[in-house]
Amino acid sequence: MAPGPPTVVWDERFQEYDFGNAHPFSERSRGLAVRLLESLAASPGTPAIEWVRSVAPAERDVLETFHGPDYLDFVEEAGLSQFGTLLDSGDTPAFPGCYEAAARLVAGARVGLTAARERGAPAFHPAGGLHHAHPGRASGFCIFNDVAIAVTEAVHAGLSVGYLDLDVHHGDGVMYGFYDSGRVLDIDVHQDGRTLFPGTGFVEETGKGDGAGLKVNLPLPPLAGDEALLPLVRRVALPLLRDFRPDVLIVQHGVDGHVGDPLARLQYTSRAYAEIDRMLLDLANETCRGRILVTGGGGYRAESVGCVLARTGAILAGIEPPSGREPLPHGWRTEFERIVGSPAPGTWESRETVVHSPWRLDDETNLVAHLEQGLGRRFPAPRP
Repeated sequence: MAPGPPTVVWDERFQEYDFGNAHPFSERSRGLAVRLLESLAASPGTPAIEWVRSVAPAERDVLETFHGPDYLDFVEEAGLSQFGTLLDSGDTPAFPGCYEAAARLVAGARVGLTAARERGAPAFHPAGGLHHAHPGRASGFCIFNDVAIAVTEAVHAGLSVGYLDLDVHHGDGVMYGFYDSGRVLDIDVHQDGRTLFPGTGFVEETGKGDGAGLKVNLPLPPLAGDEALLPLVRRVALPLLRDFRPDVLIVQHGVDGHVGDPLARLQYTSRAYAEIDRMLLDLANETCRGRILVTGGGGYRAESVGCVLARTGAILAGIEPPSGREPLPHGWRTEFERIVGSPAPGTWESRETVVHSPWRLDDETNLVAHLEQGLGRRFPAPRP
């Protein structure tokens, strides 16, 4: 069967997942990414996209595949209150309707997973990627863990899952949720937990039981950038995924590692994200018949989130995105300024300054050596 068109899941009601204007997380920046992707998709001769515009909240039994019933009761009750009950230690407040809003994001990931499986084509859920939520608690702006529930659904269907997490923060909810699972290869590239929330994700953590050797952490020091990210993806992530040969690939595409993000200190650029997107798309076609689901993840600078995720959606759809120097659409810039309340970027590529990075080839060599020891395997030599 020929693959179907790529799927983009975006319901305007995803933006009801809203902690308020003073909170750093906002689905509105993901909405801006969708608007920009729509403008690219409207150009004559571009490949077709299957848009899913309406998503009902996930049912209780779906949420219970990962989350405990007592926690779900707590969130549901908190969402009926007007008093801003804290759902964790302080970063994730409840808001009216938070249960339904979070459950709708879960449903978006499930819709994307189903589309990827049935169509054999990429699916994109830019509003998703809430990877910190644990079975019994919220964490790090994440109420329900949509990616963990998607992974659970795939595993329950008898599939193996390759999960790659690019978010600057360690995806603790997903990794520890499947720490002993032999059906989930979890690879997580993030800023070192000794310097950033949630303080986890160390090289020595490689899984247990059936999952031993299938949990892989690649922690980076502050100010590391493309020179660290790209070689590690090529040398470590791609070979591991290729050898594992998952039935489906799920990606948490956090943009908070981008240079200039206010909540972290890595220095990835838009060019690196685009290169990884192309590599992952090729890998999905090679290993799992094109079945890849990409979720948006973190990102707290609207300019980066909007442009990077729009480019990701374009690459997944087979649309060649504009070069970094090309101007952004005037109408989109007007909408950006209305929603964000600050001047819009003029071109696709951020002009943030990348400062001196501490990362050296010796750091890569040492990290890969520790991984080889912990995983009991060898990785390719670095490129000259």
